[in-house]
Amino acid sequence: MKNKAVVLILVVLCLLLPLYSYGETKLEIVWMGWPKDKVMQLVDRFEALNPDIAVDIQLVPFSNLFQTLEVRLSSGDTPDAYIVDGPLTSSYAIRGNLLPLDGFFSKADLKAWFPASVAAGTYNGKFYSVPYTNSSAGLYFNKKVFQANGIALPPQKPGDRLTWEQVAVLARQMAEDSDGDGRMDNWGLIIEQIDRPYQLLPLAQSKGAKVINPGGLSTEGCFTSPEFLEAATFYWRLFNEWKVSPQGLKDSAQSREYFGNGKSAMMLGAEWNISRLAQFKELDFGLSPHPYFQNGKPVTPTGSWHVGVNSKTKHQNEAVRYVKFITGKEASITWQKLFGHAPARPDVYEALPEVFSSPLWQVLFYEMENTAVPRPLTPGYLEYELILREAFNSIHFGADPKSTLDEASRRIDRDLRKYR
Repeated sequence: MKNKAVVLILVVLCLLLPLYSYGETKLEIVWMGWPKDKVMQLVDRFEALNPDIAVDIQLVPFSNLFQTLEVRLSSGDTPDAYIVDGPLTSSYAIRGNLLPLDGFFSKADLKAWFPASVAAGTYNGKFYSVPYTNSSAGLYFNKKVFQANGIALPPQKPGDRLTWEQVAVLARQMAEDSDGDGRMDNWGLIIEQIDRPYQLLPLAQSKGAKVINPGGLSTEGCFTSPEFLEAATFYWRLFNEWKVSPQGLKDSAQSREYFGNGKSAMMLGAEWNISRLAQFKELDFGLSPHPYFQNGKPVTPTGSWHVGVNSKTKHQNEAVRYVKFITGKEASITWQKLFGHAPARPDVYEALPEVFSSPLWQVLFYEMENTAVPRPLTPGYLEYELILREAFNSIHFGADPKSTLDEASRRIDRDLRKYR
């Protein structure tokens, strides 16, 4: 009788086991505030493939994301995984907020992503954040403006690019003060992110300038090198001497409005403009590869969102499973179709020829594979970017490049001391 009772208990436990195991582990994920109906399609798929895990995904608006993460990561063991702005990987890593992932991703695994994306997720030789999306930039041009001025269109083949010196000449030819009031009514060149290191550092890097010293804890001698100052002076001349670029454009949307409405012949801009410029029905535009300086080398910006695991999580293996899924090929294809982000995986470009075989995307794909350089790998990237943005803003409004950058370097290095 006793043996029968034991057998009966075991049978009941076996029947109930699936009920207890389903959703046994609950993962808290902090994510960007993208549309919930789109995000949940990926979450639902993950849960279907991993019935032992329930996901509590918390969508935080971009304006609150970084502050939210700072508070959450300093106060406990959740979120278990979270979205990481690529250049902030080093900052999270040095403070112990990211789990090193080398034990979960082999060198062969890492070949699934663009090398520059992997580099952006690496700090001090350790891999901390997995690339989720990617970015690039090129020279958008208004075909009608070029044709109206009788000027040949810029090259549009991957890798066939103008020099910045040539761009400056074209901008001066097409900038126009039609009413003679001393202010251009039609501009030659707009820089979409007018003060951001993301789009401006490649100018200096094209000339061979260093933008941070090895180790990521000092900028001494970088911003005041001849190469960096030459690039910064070129940038100053666009706004102040040649007056071919408008001052004071506050954000990407405003820059896009200018270009989309035919108020500028060219725009240095990121890949997201391919889809966003479609709203301007009268605009006929092309995309030329990112310019470089004569006798220099082509350098393009890159990097976007990554995903990391909280080093304090109590659910390490489950969190890694989520990260591997969300950055995998299937999920990346789905997210591109849902939201249009540039994938960080070359195999997704191959899987979606209906999207990426266009000449515009082929230009950007070439850059991602051949000329992309991640933003500086430093634990103080937030401080670095903020101070350098202030410097670029001052320069484009007419401040002296050398003294402005010298002061910026001193301020950045003062802030970086706390990471040594």
